[in-house]
Amino acid sequence: MTTSSNLRELAVQGLTIAGATAAGSNVYSPRTWATWDGKYPMLIVQTPDENGQGWGPHGPPAFTVTTTLRVTARAQASALANDAAAAAVEEQLETLREQVKGALINYPPIMGLLQQFPAFRSTISVPRDGQSPIGELVLDLEMEHVQGPEDFYQPPAVPLQGIDLTIEMPDGTTEPGLTINLPQS
Repeated sequence: MTTSSNLRELAVQGLTIAGATAAGSNVYSPRTWATWDGKYPMLIVQTPDENGQGWGPHGPPAFTVTTTLRVTARAQASALANDAAAAAVEEQLETLREQVKGALINYPPIMGLLQQFPAFRSTISVPRDGQSPIGELVLDLEMEHVQGPEDFYQPPAVPLQGIDLTIEMPDGTTEPGLTINLPQS
């Protein structure tokens, strides 16, 4: 089953490949945020939104699911005259945006689970005041995949243990039979 958490984990893997982004190994997800060493640039990967559209009332439940993968990039620059540090941070974030898209869109472990990337959107925010501005990029990549009936509740079933087969024959003939005992696992 393809889940949002699977996609998030694969995205972290793709973003930490050597040379994928300027953030290097500073890529974090909800389970690793506490390990951040305070160095910039850094990326935070989340899957905050998931939306499923049912395939209709006929047949078993199945959904086309769109997971929003959110990559938040943060960058910082040392103070420079005339707000040049803010401009440098914005340039870093623009570069990171292209690096993240390049690392994740068509990344084979993710693409094998998706139907498509239907959309992406991004916003960059950089304060124009302060000595060492910290700017932020929020990049949302939408990823479309399928969850079918096998991915949801399955009623408990008793495993098949064996088969007894008897064929009815006319009176006076030998009654053939077959017994198959299945190994227990």
